[in-house]
Amino acid sequence: MTQTTDAENNLSDFVRFSAAVTGFSEFDLWGTGQAEEYYKTVVNQEGLDALRKAMGSDPSAVPSDPVVNSIIKLWYVGVWYGPELVGRMDVAAWTAPGRSGAKPAVPEDSRPVESRSLAMSGHHQAGEDSAYGGAVRKPLFVVSPDAYTEGLLWRAIGAHPSGAKAPGYGSWVHPPVFED
Repeated sequence: MTQTTDAENNLSDFVRFSAAVTGFSEFDLWGTGQAEEYYKTVVNQEGLDALRKAMGSDPSAVPSDPVVNSIIKLWYVGVWYGPELVGRMDVAAWTAPGRSGAKPAVPEDSRPVESRSLAMSGHHQAGEDSAYGGAVRKPLFVVSPDAYTEGLLWRAIGAHPSGAKAPGYGSWVHPPVFED
């Protein structure tokens, strides 16, 4: 087996596993165009061994593997929430601007140390830092420019991402339409 074949098999296994834990078909996941980017993100942030362990775990177990929860959230919202943040309800407050837009909604000293260092680094690109050997493990970042519009959450609620996909301006005036 060549390295390319192994990489393709790993990616296919990742998408198959993701389909099982997200409730969407492999076809839907491939159709987002994000499969390879999401796979690279998980490997770079958590390591291949952690991904294999997560894929070998029982996703119906409570509590499930934290990496599994991070993968599910990644597919739905297009943001990598490290396993240490995936269950936190106040994560959005760490990154949301204040009402004036000039200050964070939460005082700088109340943010997690990792989040403070990330806010100062200014880069949140997938694939830059390895989980083992990179300068900083990034627990919270948008994975790609298309991740927001391709998030599974829009399909799950029967809506379109505001301002990003058809039917366009004013589409949120009408309630979502669910297909059978």
